[in-house]
Amino acid sequence: MNVCNALRMALPLFLLAACATQPSGKTDSVRIALVGDSTQTEKQGYGIGFCANLDRAHVDCINHAKGGASTKTYRRDGLWATAFSPRPDWMLIQFGHNDVQSASHGERETDLATEYPANLRRFVEEARAAGVKPILVTPIARQYFQDDGKIHDDLPGHVEAMKKVAAEMNVPLIDLHQLSQDYLEKIGQPEGRKLSATKKDANGETVQDKTHFNLAGSYVFGRMVAEAMGRTVPELAHYVTPEAAKAP
Repeated sequence: MNVCNALRMALPLFLLAACATQPSGKTDSVRIALVGDSTQTEKQGYGIGFCANLDRAHVDCINHAKGGASTKTYRRDGLWATAFSPRPDWMLIQFGHNDVQSASHGERETDLATEYPANLRRFVEEARAAGVKPILVTPIARQYFQDDGKIHDDLPGHVEAMKKVAAEMNVPLIDLHQLSQDYLEKIGQPEGRKLSATKKDANGETVQDKTHFNLAGSYVFGRMVAEAMGRTVPELAHYVTPEAAKAP
């Protein structure tokens, strides 16, 4: 029995609509969606670079990421429902930065021990119920360089929680957190800054944004995610361009 038919009575209406959506294009094409926070967006994330490193003749790359989103607000604000229209074949789901309990995050934060993993599990379950294949992506590392050249890891709990969900539910996992941290420590802080966006501090001075990227950074980290996707899900490897795309 089709999984959508089996779960029809329990599925939200937007998932029922996704089940009815026709498959994406030709048999040699695929639709891939980014679902996450600002570090996936086209404005300050790796979204542009990721899509540029895919065979666009055969890949419909859709970006549903939203700045400031957590696993709680992404659903609450209706973004999760929107991510199913048009229905993707694959979803790269990446959250964590805004789930951290912090005075600046307010209602976006989630409890690491309970709510965060539960939200991830629900995303996976509902994606699968709609015929979408999820890939979990650990949150990208921030450029919190220390004096010894190493990066202070401020998200170890969220990374481990996502890994546990992926293992328990047999979901492909891209450990972008580790990949990005290793890469940044290899190139060092001065080169890392060249990939960063900038922002204004409290005094109005322009400073490095240690979380987000400029266009060059989008292409570097976008390539990183595309290559990791191909390694993690071999059936998607031939959709990744053989050579890294260059930022314009």
